[in-house]
Amino acid sequence: MLLSAMEWPVGGLLLVGLPRGFSSLNRPQREAYLRRMAVHRLGPVRTGFQALKRGAAVLYYADAPAGGANPVWPALAYPGPLTPGPSPPSPIMPLAIDGDGMLDCDVVVVGSGAGGGVAAGELASAGLDVIVLEKGGFHPPADFTQREIEMYRRLYLDGASTATADQGVAILAGSCVGGGTVVNYTTSFPTPDAVRAQWAASSGVDLFTGSEFSAALDAVSTRLSVNRDHNRPSRRDAIMTDGLRALGWHVESMPRNVGGCPQDDACGYCGLGCVRGAKRSMLATYLPDAAAAGARIIADCAADRVVIDGGRARGVVARTTRGHRVTVRARAVVAAAGALHTPALLLRSGVSEPVGRHLFLHPATAVFGHFRDKVRPWTGTLQAYFSDQFADLDGGYGVKFETIPLHPSFLALAGPWDGGGQFDAVMRGLAHTSFIGILPRDRGSGSVTITRAGVPVIDYTVSPYDRQHLRRGLAGAADVLLAAGAEELFTIQNRPTGYSRTGGRPLRAWLDEVDRIGYGPNQMMYFSFHQMGTCRMGTQRRDAVTNGDGEVYGVADLFVADGSLFPSASGVNPMLTIAALASCVARRVRDRLSAH
Repeated sequence: MLLSAMEWPVGGLLLVGLPRGFSSLNRPQREAYLRRMAVHRLGPVRTGFQALKRGAAVLYYADAPAGGANPVWPALAYPGPLTPGPSPPSPIMPLAIDGDGMLDCDVVVVGSGAGGGVAAGELASAGLDVIVLEKGGFHPPADFTQREIEMYRRLYLDGASTATADQGVAILAGSCVGGGTVVNYTTSFPTPDAVRAQWAASSGVDLFTGSEFSAALDAVSTRLSVNRDHNRPSRRDAIMTDGLRALGWHVESMPRNVGGCPQDDACGYCGLGCVRGAKRSMLATYLPDAAAAGARIIADCAADRVVIDGGRARGVVARTTRGHRVTVRARAVVAAAGALHTPALLLRSGVSEPVGRHLFLHPATAVFGHFRDKVRPWTGTLQAYFSDQFADLDGGYGVKFETIPLHPSFLALAGPWDGGGQFDAVMRGLAHTSFIGILPRDRGSGSVTITRAGVPVIDYTVSPYDRQHLRRGLAGAADVLLAAGAEELFTIQNRPTGYSRTGGRPLRAWLDEVDRIGYGPNQMMYFSFHQMGTCRMGTQRRDAVTNGDGEVYGVADLFVADGSLFPSASGVNPMLTIAALASCVARRVRDRLSAH
Protein backbone atom coordinates (compact mmCIF):
# COMPACT_ATOMS: atom_id res chain seq x y z
CA MET A 1 0.00 0.00 0.00
CA LEU A 2 2.84 2.38 0.81
CA LEU A 3 4.64 1.70 -2.47
CA SER A 4 1.39 2.15 -4.40
CA ALA A 5 0.77 5.48 -2.67
CA MET A 6 4.32 6.60 -3.50
CA GLU A 7 3.82 5.73 -7.17
CA TRP A 8 0.50 7.59 -7.37
CA PRO A 9 0.99 11.37 -7.97
CA VAL A 10 -1.78 12.22 -5.52
CA GLY A 11 -0.11 9.92 -3.00
CA GLY A 12 3.16 11.77 -3.45
CA LEU A 13 1.34 15.05 -2.92
CA LEU A 14 -0.21 13.80 0.31
CA LEU A 15 2.98 12.17 1.58
CA VAL A 16 5.59 14.82 0.86
CA GLY A 17 3.90 17.59 -1.10
CA LEU A 18 5.32 16.42 -4.45
CA PRO A 19 2.63 15.48 -7.03
CA ARG A 20 4.66 12.94 -8.97
CA GLY A 21 5.08 9.19 -8.88
CA PHE A 22 8.31 8.00 -7.28
CA SER A 23 9.59 6.04 -10.29
CA SER A 24 9.31 9.13 -12.52
CA LEU A 25 11.86 11.00 -10.38
CA ASN A 26 15.60 11.11 -10.92
CA ARG A 27 17.97 10.04 -8.17
CA PRO A 28 18.40 13.43 -6.44
CA GLN A 29 14.63 13.89 -6.49
CA ARG A 30 14.07 10.43 -5.03
CA GLU A 31 16.52 11.14 -2.23
CA ALA A 32 14.77 14.43 -1.50
CA TYR A 33 11.42 12.59 -1.45
CA LEU A 34 12.74 10.05 1.07
CA ARG A 35 14.33 12.76 3.24
CA ARG A 36 10.93 14.42 3.56
CA MET A 37 9.40 11.12 4.60
CA ALA A 38 12.14 10.53 7.18
CA VAL A 39 11.43 13.75 9.07
CA HIS A 40 7.72 14.06 8.38
CA ARG A 41 5.59 15.55 11.14
CA LEU A 42 3.19 12.58 10.87
CA GLY A 43 4.43 9.45 12.60
CA PRO A 44 2.93 6.97 10.08
CA VAL A 45 4.92 8.58 7.25
CA ARG A 46 8.14 8.26 9.28
CA THR A 47 7.13 4.66 9.95
CA GLY A 48 6.83 4.03 6.22
CA PHE A 49 10.24 5.51 5.55
CA GLN A 50 11.86 3.39 8.26
CA ALA A 51 10.27 0.22 6.90
CA LEU A 52 11.74 0.93 3.46
CA LYS A 53 15.12 2.10 4.69
CA ARG A 54 15.71 -0.73 7.13
CA GLY A 55 14.65 -3.51 4.78
CA ALA A 56 16.62 -2.23 1.79
CA ALA A 57 19.76 -1.26 3.71
CA VAL A 58 20.01 -4.45 5.76
CA LEU A 59 19.62 -6.69 2.73
CA TYR A 60 22.06 -4.64 0.65
CA TYR A 61 24.87 -4.61 3.19
CA ALA A 62 24.34 -7.90 5.04
CA ASP A 63 22.76 -10.52 2.77
CA ALA A 64 24.92 -13.05 0.97
CA PRO A 65 24.37 -16.13 -1.17
CA ALA A 66 24.82 -19.50 0.51
CA GLY A 67 28.53 -20.23 0.61
CA GLY A 68 29.37 -16.88 -0.93
CA ALA A 69 30.16 -13.33 0.08
CA ASN A 70 28.34 -10.03 -0.21
CA PRO A 71 30.20 -7.94 -2.84
CA VAL A 72 29.97 -4.88 -0.59
CA TRP A 73 31.88 -6.50 2.31
CA PRO A 74 35.41 -5.71 1.02
CA ALA A 75 34.56 -1.99 1.03
CA LEU A 76 33.51 -2.34 4.67
CA ALA A 77 36.66 -4.35 5.56
CA TYR A 78 34.22 -6.96 6.87
CA PRO A 79 35.43 -10.56 6.43
CA GLY A 80 32.07 -12.30 6.63
CA PRO A 81 31.90 -15.73 8.29
CA LEU A 82 34.97 -17.13 10.04
CA THR A 83 35.85 -20.80 10.45
CA PRO A 84 36.55 -21.42 14.14
CA GLY A 85 36.65 -25.21 13.88
CA PRO A 86 34.26 -28.16 14.22
CA SER A 87 31.07 -27.79 16.23
CA PRO A 88 30.09 -30.18 19.01
CA PRO A 89 27.20 -32.58 18.34
CA SER A 90 23.87 -31.96 20.06
CA PRO A 91 22.39 -34.55 22.43
CA ILE A 92 18.87 -33.42 21.50
CA MET A 93 16.81 -35.32 18.94
CA PRO A 94 13.44 -33.59 18.39
CA LEU A 95 10.35 -35.69 17.83
CA ALA A 96 9.32 -35.75 14.16
CA ILE A 97 5.65 -35.05 13.38
CA ASP A 98 4.55 -36.55 10.06
CA GLY A 99 0.80 -35.97 10.26
CA ASP A 100 -2.13 -34.87 12.36
CA GLY A 101 -2.15 -36.57 15.72
CA MET A 102 -2.75 -36.59 19.46
CA LEU A 103 -0.17 -36.98 22.21
CA ASP A 104 -0.51 -37.46 25.96
CA CYS A 105 1.77 -36.33 28.78
CA ASP A 106 1.80 -34.96 32.30
CA VAL A 107 2.98 -31.45 31.38
CA VAL A 108 3.13 -29.64 28.06
CA VAL A 109 5.56 -26.71 28.01
CA VAL A 110 5.06 -24.07 25.33
CA GLY A 111 8.43 -22.51 24.55
CA SER A 112 11.99 -23.68 25.15
CA GLY A 113 13.93 -20.56 26.13
CA ALA A 114 15.16 -19.45 29.54
CA GLY A 115 11.74 -20.17 31.07
CA GLY A 116 10.51 -23.18 29.13
CA GLY A 117 13.91 -24.87 29.02
CA VAL A 118 14.33 -24.71 32.80
CA ALA A 119 10.74 -25.80 33.45
CA ALA A 120 11.07 -28.75 31.07
CA GLY A 121 14.44 -29.82 32.46
CA GLU A 122 13.34 -29.71 36.09
CA LEU A 123 9.93 -31.29 35.56
CA ALA A 124 11.31 -34.13 33.44
CA SER A 125 14.12 -34.72 35.93
CA ALA A 126 11.44 -35.00 38.64
CA GLY A 127 9.98 -37.99 36.79
CA LEU A 128 7.10 -36.28 34.97
CA ASP A 129 6.27 -36.99 31.34
CA VAL A 130 7.00 -33.70 29.53
CA ILE A 131 6.39 -32.50 25.99
CA VAL A 132 7.98 -29.23 24.80
CA LEU A 133 6.43 -27.32 21.89
CA GLU A 134 8.75 -24.84 20.20
CA LYS A 135 7.55 -22.47 17.48
CA GLY A 136 11.06 -22.14 16.03
CA GLY A 137 13.28 -24.74 14.46
CA PHE A 138 15.95 -27.00 15.92
CA HIS A 139 19.45 -25.87 15.02
CA PRO A 140 22.52 -27.41 16.66
CA PRO A 141 25.86 -25.53 16.60
CA ALA A 142 26.80 -27.11 13.28
CA ASP A 143 23.96 -25.11 11.68
CA PHE A 144 25.33 -21.74 12.80
CA THR A 145 26.81 -20.33 9.59
CA GLN A 146 27.70 -16.87 11.03
CA ARG A 147 25.79 -15.30 8.14
CA GLU A 148 23.56 -12.56 9.49
CA ILE A 149 20.46 -12.78 7.30
CA GLU A 150 20.52 -16.56 7.21
CA MET A 151 20.81 -16.83 11.00
CA TYR A 152 18.18 -14.17 11.61
CA ARG A 153 15.75 -16.22 9.55
CA ARG A 154 16.62 -19.43 11.39
CA LEU A 155 17.07 -18.28 14.97
CA TYR A 156 15.13 -15.04 15.53
CA LEU A 157 11.44 -14.27 15.86
CA ASP A 158 10.04 -13.26 12.47
CA GLY A 159 13.55 -13.27 11.03
CA ALA A 160 14.52 -10.38 13.35
CA SER A 161 11.94 -8.14 11.69
CA THR A 162 9.60 -7.85 14.69
CA ALA A 163 8.84 -4.30 15.80
CA THR A 164 6.26 -2.29 17.62
CA ALA A 165 3.19 -1.34 15.58
CA ASP A 166 4.68 2.05 14.71
CA GLN A 167 8.16 0.61 13.95
CA GLY A 168 9.48 2.81 16.75
CA VAL A 169 11.21 -0.06 18.57
CA ALA A 170 12.91 -2.92 16.73
CA ILE A 171 12.46 -6.11 18.75
CA LEU A 172 15.06 -8.87 18.75
CA ALA A 173 13.91 -12.15 20.30
CA GLY A 174 15.01 -15.73 19.82
CA SER A 175 12.72 -18.23 18.11
CA CYS A 176 14.36 -21.64 17.98
CA VAL A 177 14.91 -24.61 20.26
CA GLY A 178 16.63 -22.90 23.19
CA GLY A 179 14.93 -19.57 22.49
CA GLY A 180 16.71 -16.32 23.28
CA THR A 181 19.46 -18.11 25.21
CA VAL A 182 20.85 -19.36 21.88
CA VAL A 183 21.33 -15.86 20.45
CA ASN A 184 21.77 -13.64 23.51
CA TYR A 185 25.06 -12.07 24.58
CA THR A 186 25.72 -14.37 27.59
CA THR A 187 25.14 -11.56 30.10
CA SER A 188 24.02 -13.18 33.36
CA PHE A 189 22.98 -10.71 36.04
CA PRO A 190 21.06 -11.92 39.08
CA THR A 191 17.93 -9.93 39.90
CA PRO A 192 19.08 -6.83 41.83
CA ASP A 193 18.05 -6.83 45.49
CA ALA A 194 16.39 -3.43 45.15
CA VAL A 195 14.27 -4.69 42.23
CA ARG A 196 13.29 -7.79 44.19
CA ALA A 197 12.15 -5.58 47.07
CA GLN A 198 10.14 -3.35 44.70
CA TRP A 199 8.51 -6.37 43.09
CA ALA A 200 7.54 -7.88 46.44
CA ALA A 201 6.07 -4.58 47.60
CA SER A 202 4.14 -3.82 44.39
CA SER A 203 2.90 -7.37 43.70
CA GLY A 204 2.35 -8.63 47.25
CA VAL A 205 4.28 -11.80 46.32
CA ASP A 206 6.79 -12.77 49.02
CA LEU A 207 8.58 -15.15 46.66
CA PHE A 208 10.61 -12.29 45.18
CA THR A 209 12.44 -11.55 48.44
CA GLY A 210 12.39 -15.09 49.82
CA SER A 211 15.14 -17.63 50.25
CA GLU A 212 13.55 -19.94 47.68
CA PHE A 213 14.07 -17.45 44.89
CA SER A 214 17.63 -16.72 46.09
CA ALA A 215 18.39 -20.45 46.04
CA ALA A 216 16.88 -20.74 42.55
CA LEU A 217 19.09 -17.90 41.29
CA ASP A 218 22.13 -19.69 42.67
CA ALA A 219 21.08 -23.04 41.22
CA VAL A 220 20.43 -21.80 37.69
CA SER A 221 23.66 -19.79 37.77
CA THR A 222 25.56 -22.96 38.61
CA ARG A 223 23.86 -25.03 35.88
CA LEU A 224 24.48 -22.29 33.31
CA SER A 225 28.15 -21.96 34.37
CA VAL A 226 27.90 -18.25 35.16
CA ASN A 227 31.38 -16.86 35.85
CA ARG A 228 33.68 -13.87 35.39
CA ASP A 229 36.62 -15.89 34.08
CA HIS A 230 35.86 -15.18 30.41
CA ASN A 231 36.14 -11.41 30.28
CA ARG A 232 38.95 -10.70 27.87
CA PRO A 233 37.86 -7.32 26.49
CA SER A 234 37.19 -6.85 22.82
CA ARG A 235 38.38 -3.58 21.30
CA ARG A 236 34.83 -2.27 21.83
CA ASP A 237 34.97 -3.13 25.53
CA ALA A 238 38.46 -1.65 25.85
CA ILE A 239 37.25 1.64 24.35
CA MET A 240 34.32 1.79 26.76
CA THR A 241 36.37 0.86 29.83
CA ASP A 242 39.17 3.28 28.89
CA GLY A 243 36.67 6.13 28.66
CA LEU A 244 34.89 5.19 31.88
CA ARG A 245 38.13 4.94 33.83
CA ALA A 246 39.41 8.22 32.41
CA LEU A 247 36.27 9.87 33.79
CA GLY A 248 36.49 8.04 37.11
CA TRP A 249 33.12 6.35 36.49
CA HIS A 250 31.91 2.89 37.48
CA VAL A 251 33.05 -0.05 35.37
CA GLU A 252 32.89 -3.75 36.19
CA SER A 253 33.43 -7.12 34.53
CA MET A 254 30.37 -8.90 33.20
CA PRO A 255 29.09 -12.22 34.59
CA ARG A 256 28.70 -14.58 31.61
CA ASN A 257 27.25 -18.07 31.08
CA VAL A 258 30.09 -19.64 29.09
CA GLY A 259 32.58 -22.44 29.50
CA GLY A 260 35.79 -22.98 27.57
CA CYS A 261 35.23 -19.83 25.53
CA PRO A 262 38.44 -18.73 23.71
CA GLN A 263 37.21 -15.11 23.44
CA ASP A 264 38.74 -14.63 20.01
CA ASP A 265 37.48 -12.94 16.85
CA ALA A 266 34.89 -15.64 16.15
CA CYS A 267 33.18 -14.95 19.48
CA GLY A 268 31.77 -11.72 18.10
CA TYR A 269 29.51 -13.82 15.88
CA CYS A 270 27.80 -15.66 18.76
CA GLY A 271 24.73 -13.44 18.60
CA LEU A 272 24.13 -15.63 15.53
CA GLY A 273 24.62 -18.79 17.61
CA CYS A 274 27.80 -20.09 19.26
CA VAL A 275 29.49 -22.42 16.78
CA ARG A 276 31.75 -23.90 19.45
CA GLY A 277 28.97 -24.64 21.91
CA ALA A 278 30.77 -22.63 24.61
CA LYS A 279 27.63 -20.60 25.35
CA ARG A 280 25.77 -22.46 28.06
CA SER A 281 22.35 -21.89 26.57
CA MET A 282 19.27 -24.04 27.10
CA LEU A 283 20.43 -25.91 24.00
CA ALA A 284 23.49 -27.07 25.99
CA THR A 285 22.06 -27.40 29.51
CA TYR A 286 18.45 -27.79 30.62
CA LEU A 287 17.04 -29.11 27.33
CA PRO A 288 19.59 -31.97 27.19
CA ASP A 289 18.67 -32.61 30.84
CA ALA A 290 15.03 -32.82 29.82
CA ALA A 291 15.74 -35.07 26.84
CA ALA A 292 17.89 -37.39 28.94
CA ALA A 293 14.98 -37.73 31.38
CA GLY A 294 12.60 -38.69 28.57
CA ALA A 295 11.06 -35.36 27.55
CA ARG A 296 9.84 -35.10 23.97
CA ILE A 297 10.79 -31.88 22.16
CA ILE A 298 8.81 -30.86 19.09
CA ALA A 299 10.29 -28.09 16.96
CA ASP A 300 8.58 -26.00 14.27
CA CYS A 301 5.32 -26.36 16.17
CA ALA A 302 3.37 -23.27 17.22
CA ALA A 303 0.78 -23.47 19.98
CA ASP A 304 -2.55 -22.11 18.82
CA ARG A 305 -4.57 -22.26 22.05
CA VAL A 306 -4.79 -23.87 25.45
CA VAL A 307 -7.58 -26.42 25.83
CA ILE A 308 -9.64 -25.28 28.83
CA ASP A 309 -12.43 -27.51 30.16
CA GLY A 310 -14.36 -26.86 33.34
CA GLY A 311 -12.00 -24.08 34.36
CA ARG A 312 -8.91 -26.30 34.08
CA ALA A 313 -6.17 -26.48 31.44
CA ARG A 314 -6.27 -29.86 29.72
CA GLY A 315 -3.68 -29.46 27.00
CA VAL A 316 -2.68 -27.48 23.92
CA VAL A 317 -3.75 -27.42 20.30
CA ALA A 318 -0.81 -26.66 18.00
CA ARG A 319 0.16 -26.69 14.35
CA THR A 320 3.49 -27.49 12.73
CA THR A 321 5.07 -25.40 10.00
CA ARG A 322 4.12 -28.18 7.58
CA GLY A 323 0.47 -27.73 8.49
CA HIS A 324 -0.03 -30.77 10.72
CA ARG A 325 -2.44 -30.31 13.61
CA VAL A 326 -1.16 -31.63 16.93
CA THR A 327 -3.27 -31.92 20.06
CA VAL A 328 -1.35 -32.52 23.27
CA ARG A 329 -3.47 -33.69 26.21
CA ALA A 330 -1.85 -32.91 29.55
CA ARG A 331 -2.51 -32.63 33.27
CA ALA A 332 -0.90 -29.18 33.34
CA VAL A 333 0.20 -26.54 30.84
CA VAL A 334 3.22 -24.27 31.26
CA ALA A 335 3.18 -21.22 28.98
CA ALA A 336 6.73 -20.00 28.39
CA ALA A 337 6.56 -18.46 24.93
CA GLY A 338 7.93 -15.10 26.03
CA ALA A 339 6.33 -11.79 26.90
CA LEU A 340 5.02 -11.32 23.36
CA HIS A 341 3.62 -14.76 22.55
CA THR A 342 2.55 -16.00 25.97
CA PRO A 343 -0.11 -13.25 26.27
CA ALA A 344 -1.14 -13.91 22.66
CA LEU A 345 -1.59 -17.61 23.50
CA LEU A 346 -3.69 -16.80 26.55
CA LEU A 347 -5.82 -14.29 24.64
CA ARG A 348 -6.45 -16.83 21.86
CA SER A 349 -7.48 -19.26 24.61
CA GLY A 350 -10.11 -16.94 26.03
CA VAL A 351 -8.16 -15.56 28.98
CA SER A 352 -8.78 -11.80 29.03
CA GLU A 353 -7.75 -8.64 30.90
CA PRO A 354 -5.27 -7.82 32.26
CA VAL A 355 -3.43 -10.20 29.90
CA GLY A 356 -1.09 -8.25 27.62
CA ARG A 357 -0.85 -5.11 29.74
CA HIS A 358 2.32 -3.80 31.40
CA LEU A 359 4.75 -4.58 28.57
CA PHE A 360 8.30 -3.44 29.28
CA LEU A 361 10.99 -3.46 26.59
CA HIS A 362 14.22 -1.90 27.94
CA PRO A 363 14.17 0.34 24.82
CA ALA A 364 17.88 0.78 24.13
CA THR A 365 19.62 3.30 21.94
CA ALA A 366 23.29 4.16 21.43
CA VAL A 367 25.95 6.72 20.68
CA PHE A 368 28.45 5.76 17.98
CA GLY A 369 32.04 6.89 17.77
CA HIS A 370 34.47 6.91 14.84
CA PHE A 371 38.12 6.19 15.71
CA ARG A 372 41.33 6.74 13.79
CA ASP A 373 42.57 3.21 14.45
CA LYS A 374 40.63 0.14 13.42
CA VAL A 375 38.16 -1.22 15.95
CA ARG A 376 36.76 -4.17 13.95
CA PRO A 377 33.66 -4.02 16.15
CA TRP A 378 32.27 -7.40 15.07
CA THR A 379 35.11 -9.25 16.80
CA GLY A 380 35.89 -10.46 20.30
CA THR A 381 34.01 -11.26 23.49
CA LEU A 382 30.28 -10.58 23.21
CA GLN A 383 30.11 -8.45 26.34
CA ALA A 384 32.95 -8.25 28.86
CA TYR A 385 32.28 -5.08 30.89
CA PHE A 386 29.41 -2.80 31.87
CA SER A 387 28.81 0.40 33.80
CA ASP A 388 26.12 1.30 36.31
CA GLN A 389 27.25 4.92 36.61
CA PHE A 390 23.73 6.11 35.69
CA ALA A 391 21.74 3.03 36.72
CA ASP A 392 20.00 4.84 39.59
CA LEU A 393 18.99 8.29 38.42
CA ASP A 394 15.63 8.21 40.18
CA GLY A 395 14.45 5.58 42.65
CA GLY A 396 16.13 2.66 40.96
CA TYR A 397 15.41 3.85 37.41
CA GLY A 398 18.20 4.84 35.06
CA VAL A 399 20.43 3.36 32.35
CA LYS A 400 23.25 0.84 32.03
CA PHE A 401 26.13 1.14 29.60
CA GLU A 402 26.93 -2.01 27.62
CA THR A 403 28.38 -2.75 24.20
CA ILE A 404 27.81 -5.63 21.79
CA PRO A 405 29.33 -6.80 18.48
CA LEU A 406 28.56 -4.56 15.54
CA HIS A 407 28.04 -6.38 12.23
CA PRO A 408 26.89 -4.73 8.97
CA SER A 409 23.17 -5.39 9.50
CA PHE A 410 23.06 -3.59 12.83
CA LEU A 411 24.72 -0.45 11.51
CA ALA A 412 22.59 -0.60 8.34
CA LEU A 413 19.45 -0.91 10.46
CA ALA A 414 20.33 1.87 12.89
CA GLY A 415 22.52 4.27 10.95
CA PRO A 416 21.03 7.65 10.01
CA TRP A 417 20.16 8.06 6.32
CA ASP A 418 20.36 11.36 4.47
CA GLY A 419 21.07 10.08 0.98
CA GLY A 420 22.92 7.19 -0.60
CA GLY A 421 26.38 8.77 -0.54
CA GLN A 422 26.16 9.87 3.10
CA PHE A 423 24.82 6.49 4.23
CA ASP A 424 27.44 4.53 2.31
CA ALA A 425 30.14 6.62 3.98
CA VAL A 426 28.73 5.64 7.38
CA MET A 427 28.80 1.98 6.38
CA ARG A 428 32.33 2.19 4.96
CA GLY A 429 33.44 3.45 8.37
CA LEU A 430 32.26 0.23 10.05
CA ALA A 431 35.76 -1.07 10.81
CA HIS A 432 36.61 2.16 12.64
CA THR A 433 33.31 2.42 14.51
CA SER A 434 32.44 1.55 18.08
CA PHE A 435 29.44 2.38 20.20
CA ILE A 436 28.04 2.41 23.70
CA GLY A 437 24.59 1.00 24.18
CA ILE A 438 22.27 2.80 26.59
CA LEU A 439 19.97 0.30 28.27
CA PRO A 440 17.19 1.88 30.36
CA ARG A 441 15.02 0.37 33.02
CA ASP A 442 11.75 1.66 31.61
CA ARG A 443 8.97 2.80 33.92
CA GLY A 444 6.54 3.49 31.09
CA SER A 445 4.87 0.45 29.56
CA GLY A 446 2.94 -0.78 26.54
CA SER A 447 0.69 -3.68 25.64
CA VAL A 448 0.29 -6.80 23.54
CA THR A 449 -3.05 -7.46 21.86
CA ILE A 450 -3.98 -9.80 19.00
CA THR A 451 -5.52 -9.38 15.58
CA ARG A 452 -8.59 -11.33 14.50
CA ALA A 453 -6.15 -13.94 13.22
CA GLY A 454 -4.54 -14.17 16.66
CA VAL A 455 -1.27 -12.47 15.68
CA PRO A 456 0.39 -10.34 18.39
CA VAL A 457 0.27 -6.56 18.00
CA ILE A 458 2.84 -4.65 20.07
CA ASP A 459 1.92 -1.14 21.14
CA TYR A 460 4.66 0.75 22.95
CA THR A 461 5.97 4.30 22.99
CA VAL A 462 8.96 5.41 25.04
CA SER A 463 7.54 7.58 27.80
CA PRO A 464 8.67 11.17 28.49
CA TYR A 465 10.02 9.97 31.86
CA ASP A 466 12.20 7.31 30.20
CA ARG A 467 13.30 9.71 27.45
CA GLN A 468 14.84 11.94 30.10
CA HIS A 469 16.94 9.05 31.36
CA LEU A 470 17.92 8.08 27.83
CA ARG A 471 18.94 11.66 27.16
CA ARG A 472 21.18 11.63 30.24
CA GLY A 473 22.63 8.36 29.06
CA LEU A 474 23.34 9.79 25.59
CA ALA A 475 25.26 12.68 27.07
CA GLY A 476 27.21 10.33 29.34
CA ALA A 477 28.01 7.88 26.54
CA ALA A 478 29.28 10.78 24.41
CA ASP A 479 31.59 11.80 27.24
CA VAL A 480 32.90 8.24 27.53
CA LEU A 481 33.62 7.87 23.81
CA LEU A 482 35.36 11.23 23.62
CA ALA A 483 37.43 10.36 26.70
CA ALA A 484 38.45 7.15 24.90
CA GLY A 485 39.65 9.08 21.84
CA ALA A 486 36.70 9.15 19.43
CA GLU A 487 37.21 11.66 16.62
CA GLU A 488 33.53 11.90 15.70
CA LEU A 489 30.19 10.98 17.25
CA PHE A 490 26.72 10.33 15.88
CA THR A 491 23.38 9.18 17.20
CA ILE A 492 20.90 6.82 15.53
CA GLN A 493 18.16 9.29 14.65
CA ASN A 494 16.15 9.94 11.53
CA ARG A 495 18.48 12.81 10.58
CA PRO A 496 22.26 12.66 10.75
CA THR A 497 23.69 14.70 13.57
CA GLY A 498 27.43 14.45 13.95
CA TYR A 499 29.91 15.89 16.38
CA SER A 500 33.55 16.33 15.44
CA ARG A 501 36.30 16.77 18.00
CA THR A 502 37.97 19.28 15.65
CA GLY A 503 34.81 20.97 14.40
CA GLY A 504 34.86 23.80 16.92
CA ARG A 505 31.27 23.24 18.03
CA PRO A 506 30.72 22.73 21.78
CA LEU A 507 29.39 19.32 22.77
CA ARG A 508 26.44 21.05 24.41
CA ALA A 509 25.41 22.53 21.05
CA TRP A 510 25.49 19.07 19.52
CA LEU A 511 23.31 17.69 22.32
CA ASP A 512 20.88 20.56 21.74
CA GLU A 513 20.65 19.48 18.10
CA VAL A 514 19.98 15.89 19.21
CA ASP A 515 17.17 17.24 21.38
CA ARG A 516 15.69 19.20 18.45
CA ILE A 517 15.62 16.13 16.22
CA GLY A 518 13.75 14.36 18.99
CA TYR A 519 13.31 11.13 20.89
CA GLY A 520 9.88 10.12 19.61
CA PRO A 521 8.86 7.16 17.41
CA ASN A 522 11.13 6.96 14.37
CA GLN A 523 12.97 10.09 15.42
CA MET A 524 15.34 8.11 17.65
CA MET A 525 16.06 4.45 16.85
CA TYR A 526 15.33 2.05 19.72
CA PHE A 527 16.02 -1.64 20.11
CA SER A 528 14.51 -4.13 22.54
CA PHE A 529 16.54 -7.19 23.44
CA HIS A 530 14.43 -7.87 26.56
CA GLN A 531 10.64 -8.20 26.65
CA MET A 532 8.95 -8.39 30.06
CA GLY A 533 5.59 -8.12 31.78
CA THR A 534 2.22 -8.80 30.05
CA CYS A 535 1.25 -11.69 32.38
CA ARG A 536 2.52 -10.24 35.62
CA MET A 537 2.54 -12.14 38.89
CA GLY A 538 0.64 -10.64 41.82
CA THR A 539 -1.86 -11.13 44.60
CA GLN A 540 -4.44 -8.69 43.19
CA ARG A 541 -6.38 -10.28 40.38
CA ARG A 542 -7.46 -6.94 38.91
CA ASP A 543 -3.87 -6.08 38.03
CA ALA A 544 -2.15 -9.48 37.73
CA VAL A 545 -2.56 -12.49 35.44
CA THR A 546 -1.06 -15.12 37.73
CA ASN A 547 -0.90 -15.70 41.45
CA GLY A 548 2.31 -16.12 43.42
CA ASP A 549 2.67 -19.68 42.14
CA GLY A 550 2.61 -18.58 38.51
CA GLU A 551 -0.85 -20.10 38.01
CA VAL A 552 -3.26 -18.12 35.83
CA TYR A 553 -6.21 -16.69 37.71
CA GLY A 554 -9.42 -18.48 36.79
CA VAL A 555 -7.74 -21.39 35.00
CA ALA A 556 -6.43 -24.17 37.20
CA ASP A 557 -3.28 -26.03 36.09
CA LEU A 558 -2.31 -23.29 33.60
CA PHE A 559 1.01 -21.79 34.63
CA VAL A 560 3.27 -19.07 33.19
CA ALA A 561 7.06 -19.45 33.45
CA ASP A 562 8.84 -16.70 31.53
CA GLY A 563 9.57 -12.98 31.54
CA SER A 564 5.84 -12.30 31.28
CA LEU A 565 5.69 -12.71 35.06
CA PHE A 566 7.79 -9.63 35.87
CA PRO A 567 5.82 -6.99 37.79
CA SER A 568 8.00 -4.30 36.18
CA ALA A 569 11.20 -4.04 34.15
CA SER A 570 14.18 -5.78 35.74
CA GLY A 571 16.73 -3.15 34.73
CA VAL A 572 19.26 -5.90 33.97
CA ASN A 573 19.54 -8.53 31.26
CA PRO A 574 16.73 -10.85 32.42
CA MET A 575 17.87 -14.40 31.57
CA LEU A 576 18.76 -15.48 35.12
CA THR A 577 15.62 -13.92 36.58
CA ILE A 578 13.46 -15.76 34.06
CA ALA A 579 15.27 -19.04 34.70
CA ALA A 580 14.97 -18.73 38.48
CA LEU A 581 11.26 -17.87 38.32
CA ALA A 582 10.69 -20.82 35.97
CA SER A 583 12.45 -23.08 38.47
CA CYS A 584 10.13 -21.90 41.25
CA VAL A 585 7.03 -22.33 39.05
CA ALA A 586 8.20 -25.81 38.01
CA ARG A 587 8.38 -26.76 41.66
CA ARG A 588 4.75 -25.69 42.11
CA VAL A 589 3.69 -27.72 39.08
CA ARG A 590 5.57 -30.77 40.33
CA ASP A 591 3.99 -30.51 43.77
CA ARG A 592 0.50 -30.04 42.27
CA LEU A 593 0.74 -33.10 40.07
CA SER A 594 2.38 -35.21 42.77
CA ALA A 595 -0.60 -34.52 45.03
CA HIS A 596 -3.07 -35.98 42.49
